[in-house]
Amino acid sequence: MDERVSRIKDPELCYVFAKNARRNGHPELALQAYRHAVDLRAQQHEIDSGAEAAALRAIYAYEEALSYTRGKRTRATGTWQLVNRHGLLTAVRKRLRSRNGEDVQPVLAELGMEDYSFKAVEAAFPDAFQAEAA
Repeated sequence: MDERVSRIKDPELCYVFAKNARRNGHPELALQAYRHAVDLRAQQHEIDSGAEAAALRAIYAYEEALSYTRGKRTRATGTWQLVNRHGLLTAVRKRLRSRNGEDVQPVLAELGMEDYSFKAVEAAFPDAFQAEAA
C-alpha cells in the first residue's frame, strides 16, 4: 500500500483521496484508498473474533461495490438489518444463501477486494459458519 494511502486515518478522507487519484490518472491509488476505507470502517467496531472482523470487512466491501456500480454512496441496509437481528456471522451466512441479492463478485474483483467477499469469508472461516449453523 502506498504511504500516502496508509497515512489516512478517516474513511471519508479515503473517498476524497480516491476521487482525486482517479481524476489525476492514478486508478491504482484509488483502489488502494477504497480498500483502506473498508479496513478503517471495519476497525471502528468492537469484535470478538477474526471471523467477525472478516465479516465486517465483507459487508463494507459489499457497500463499496454497490456504491461503485451505482455511482453514489450506498448502504447495505438489508444486510445491516440482518446483523442487528441475528448477529454478524448469521447475517453473512443468510446473505450467502439468499437468491435475491446482487452478485457483486465481478465488481469486487475490479476494486481489488475479491478477498473481502462473503464467499471468501466463508471459505476462510468454515468452522465459525458451521458452529453458527448448528
